[in-house]
Amino acid sequence: MPHTPGRTAYDVVVVGGGAAGVAAAVSAARSGAAVCLVEQYGFLGGAATNSSVLAYCGFYDQQGEQVVYGFGDEFLQELHRHDLYRRETFSNSGNTVVLLDLETTKLILDKLVASAGIDVLFHSTLHSARRGPTGIESVLISHRGGNLELTAKAFVDCSGDGALLAAAGAGHHLSPTDQRQASTLVMRVGGVAEDAETSPSAMDEALAHYAARTGVELGRSNGTCVRLPLSRELMLLLADEHIDVLDVQQLSGAESRARALCHAYLDAFVSFLPGWRDAYLAATGPQLGIREGRRLLGQETVRAADVSGARRRPEDAIARCGWPMEDHAVAGSTSYHRIAGKSWYHIPYGALASSDVTNLWAAGRLVSSDNRAFASLRVMGTSFATGQAAGLAAALYVRDSTVDVLQLQEALVGQGALL
Repeated sequence: MPHTPGRTAYDVVVVGGGAAGVAAAVSAARSGAAVCLVEQYGFLGGAATNSSVLAYCGFYDQQGEQVVYGFGDEFLQELHRHDLYRRETFSNSGNTVVLLDLETTKLILDKLVASAGIDVLFHSTLHSARRGPTGIESVLISHRGGNLELTAKAFVDCSGDGALLAAAGAGHHLSPTDQRQASTLVMRVGGVAEDAETSPSAMDEALAHYAARTGVELGRSNGTCVRLPLSRELMLLLADEHIDVLDVQQLSGAESRARALCHAYLDAFVSFLPGWRDAYLAATGPQLGIREGRRLLGQETVRAADVSGARRRPEDAIARCGWPMEDHAVAGSTSYHRIAGKSWYHIPYGALASSDVTNLWAAGRLVSSDNRAFASLRVMGTSFATGQAAGLAAALYVRDSTVDVLQLQEALVGQGALL
């Protein structure tokens, strides 16, 4: 990864190297900004790589139309070049996902970031932010060797948990714990025969047999189950935890409980499903897949009616979203609420721009939204699109000390985005 030795002053600092953060950093750098990308792990990819959520949701609407292009599509084209582009449409929901290989995803994101000339700080965690009269002036980063202060003219929070929003005292929303989306520990299972039984009905029956034998009710069988490219492992999202992910004690307990749940699910399926006799748990996580923490209080808020009504806003649109409202607010259960016509809706610029900090934007699952709309726009495919818009907005602010939405839209189209 490129890094300019000793450099601490930038035009744009992006916190978080998931789908939104990488898109934000690359789009800002390609527009001429000097960019630093701060990532707490030693690799990029966010939940896809640190939680093994190896399926990008949101690139396609429920009619099968691709609704995310731009930087996100560059990633898909890299998958094609590796002969690893695979997508799957689920019969029960009608949703289409792009399947991923863990190490190839890391490699592609490294390549795309390096080609943009971005300084990347791995193993670096946001510690605090310093505010001035015109917004955020600097952030303090903690790493293995100590602390590092980074100054910039503009900042983008793509941390997922809203770490920069909180550190800077920016307006943000935090739903009551019982209304938030559940978190799930992904399990990857190897040794499962290609013709093994994986239907929800068969899993239900296996779990009923398991409960009769052990007295342990596991319950959920309607989570995602897909076979991954290359490794041919099954990726299963079953082990749900409904906790406050910002409470370290709750989160720590949930990690341990979810690992135990994964072993119990495997035991049930090995015992009672055809084709699972030689199955083994290849990996969990490594960390819990977190769906919801803080969200930005933006200049505008995306609402459930915008989603369900497929609202189009060409005057200030910066991205499309075609993913339905996928609600995990009840642990162990998933409910879907469709977009009208199984189509897509627009996300407006104001949902990325802080309502009270002039030089701060947020993207990914931090986009300003109500609870139900959040269940739609939080997904990683859409995060590529909102990240690209947030990064370009920050770069325009550096240049002009303001963001003209028409100019932002023109810049997005110039980078191949679909509005």
